[in-house]
Amino acid sequence: MSDLRKSAAAFLLLAAATVPAVAAAPAPDTPEIVELHSDASPLVSIRLQFDAGSIYDPAGKEGLAALTGLMIAESGTQKRSYSDLLEALFPMAASIGLNTDREVTVIDGTVHRDQLDAYTALLEEALLRPAFAESDFQRNKEQLLAYLTNALRSGSDELLGLEALQDKIYAGHPYGHPPQGTVESLQRLTLDDVKAFYKQRYTRGGLMLGLAGGYPQGPKGYLDRLKKDLAALPAGQKGRLELPAPAAISGRDLTVIDKETASVGISFGMPLPINRSNPDYFPLMVANSYLGEHRTFYGKLMTELRGNRGLNYGDYSYIEYWYSPPRTDYPTPNVPRRQQYFSVWIRPVVPTDAQFALRAALYQVRKLHDEGMTKADFEATRNLLINYSKLWAQSLDQRLGFLMDSKVYGMPPYIEEIEKRLKSMTVEQVNAAAKKYLDPSNLAVVIVTAKGQQLADTLKQDAPSPKTYNTQVAPAVLEADKTIQSLKVQPAKTEVVPVAQVFQK
Repeated sequence: MSDLRKSAAAFLLLAAATVPAVAAAPAPDTPEIVELHSDASPLVSIRLQFDAGSIYDPAGKEGLAALTGLMIAESGTQKRSYSDLLEALFPMAASIGLNTDREVTVIDGTVHRDQLDAYTALLEEALLRPAFAESDFQRNKEQLLAYLTNALRSGSDELLGLEALQDKIYAGHPYGHPPQGTVESLQRLTLDDVKAFYKQRYTRGGLMLGLAGGYPQGPKGYLDRLKKDLAALPAGQKGRLELPAPAAISGRDLTVIDKETASVGISFGMPLPINRSNPDYFPLMVANSYLGEHRTFYGKLMTELRGNRGLNYGDYSYIEYWYSPPRTDYPTPNVPRRQQYFSVWIRPVVPTDAQFALRAALYQVRKLHDEGMTKADFEATRNLLINYSKLWAQSLDQRLGFLMDSKVYGMPPYIEEIEKRLKSMTVEQVNAAAKKYLDPSNLAVVIVTAKGQQLADTLKQDAPSPKTYNTQVAPAVLEADKTIQSLKVQPAKTEVVPVAQVFQK
């Protein structure tokens, strides 16, 4: 049996053994509860998801949501220092996880059920009684600054470009800055800002509580304990920030980040008017998978750019935000975004191939938009995606996360919905979705490269960029290259930005 079938079979067995609980709509000041209980599991996963993402950062105080999360999950409590907290967690083989994204902040952990009471006490201590010590504040602020200036600007051309692309797509929008903030906004933040944000956003009304695994049930069970203890949070109110539509992109909006680097990283994209709660999302999902599922080899982008032409390491497309792409293989739950975007990630190419690689990727998107998929390609992609998507939720805590996401989107359970929708889908629906949503005429393009002005000038000139090969290439590839090498990028707007200015203010 193949690894894919084994994993899919394991998923089906797990799904049969666990049933998500259906709860009545909570009162305005009580947490929303999502349960996935399993007596067979020796582990318990807890996810505390607060409406406390970076969209709630006040203007000029970008990064406040992320810094507040760190002051809870990676800081001392009123009872013990952070080092003492880590020492107490160590024998449990557990930790307190944290992720702040645009819409939510998630504090989570997984522990053996024998350690559940002791772990819960520490988790609640961190959440309900943070120390807000000045030393933790300064350390965590420096951590966020280091992420912007070292991890993004210096350490990873790929993450730099992908984050800058989001800034471009969502300019002037609540999504339009990294959750970590900017260098100058972080420097302005005070401990009083953190305390105020904590009181405002960490409330019962803004909390979705997720539980999975073998926790005690029944009267006075584990859930009752949590609800009683979490009543110490302020009441708050339900309801998320109303989001404006992203500004429309007109033409090809090109940003070149000038950085001393040996390769060229390319990404481009545009906002989408739908998310996974929309029926059009699922045919668009098949079209996107045909272009290039993350870290797979069957997509057109991957086979044409890497396989047939040897341009680079990997080429993928997305119709949702993808969390930490260099380090993840499958979609990550608990990063829900009500507004999504289409993007293509061209993993770095050598400078001499940059113009051709951009044209080659645009060519594949344009071809899908204009010509659509054949019935045979549709059936192969659809059938693979039905099975492949089951690998996205192999563990109970992953399934819990996707169930919580579905609550945010107001839709049936996502993983199950994929199979249901795709089984009855037609190639005509997929091609109509590609035609409607994937027009590459209006895109934001971000390129990270050395000699940025030189590449910007080359792209503006739009002269042919023939590709030369050191090995024998199929005649069909060479024939397509004649079109690709002269494809017009036609930047409507071009900006060259020194890397030191990115995420500065």
